[in-house]
Amino acid sequence: MTPSVIAMRKNLARLMPVFLLLIPAGISGHVHAADMHEFNDYAGMVGDAPVGMTLGISGNKVAEGSHYYYRKYLKDITLTGTAGTDLRLAEPGGGLFVLHYVDNNSATVTAENSTGLAGTWSGNGHTLPVKLVAEGSGSYVPGHRYGDVTNKGDDQFEEPIKGFYDAAIAGRPADAARFVVFPLRVNTAPQRFLIVHNASEFQQKWNSIFSPAWLKALAAVSSHDLSVIQDKAMIGAGLAFFGENGLEVVNSIP
Repeated sequence: MTPSVIAMRKNLARLMPVFLLLIPAGISGHVHAADMHEFNDYAGMVGDAPVGMTLGISGNKVAEGSHYYYRKYLKDITLTGTAGTDLRLAEPGGGLFVLHYVDNNSATVTAENSTGLAGTWSGNGHTLPVKLVAEGSGSYVPGHRYGDVTNKGDDQFEEPIKGFYDAAIAGRPADAARFVVFPLRVNTAPQRFLIVHNASEFQQKWNSIFSPAWLKALAAVSSHDLSVIQDKAMIGAGLAFFGENGLEVVNSIP
């Protein structure tokens, strides 16, 4: 990770409490079913391939809805298995994770106090090292992690997010504008923001909204399985926030 991306993440982390106050807080009217599960999100590497993982534990078993994905494909691979001293997570194609929680200087290491997971993945005659960092957690019905934002299923809700992500990384302002909800709020500093009213203005101000450091930070994260904060889906450490129909808030940090 480059110094500019690290600085961007530190700035976002420092200013996030203020920026969250600047996001209009909606009142969720979405109904939650009784069969919600607590899930933990992780990001890291299987061998040299970047992956994300969403994992729920129910008793000594892996909960329905648990999965992992390769960032190159963003396609969920179902995980089933058991949780004991080690986590043994099997995928339909025969691959097997054997993982343990990474110690967080605690006498007893659990999902709640660990900093991540480490171990191996084996399959197709190969064994690869696995290292995953804990990124967050949430409770939701499998397939509806965005229930506080929308009634849409996860795939449908993420379509404009992935569309914006791909267009932004590729440097295509006109395409990215298709996935923005105008007027767009751009937070530029604590208690300071600007409003972008339409697609034309968005394209004209593209370089001032999205700095090279911001775009590098975006490229370092996934557009899949996002955290939900104040009824918005958050990408990265607060880079941007998406509502039901697309991008609504950008934290544009120099």
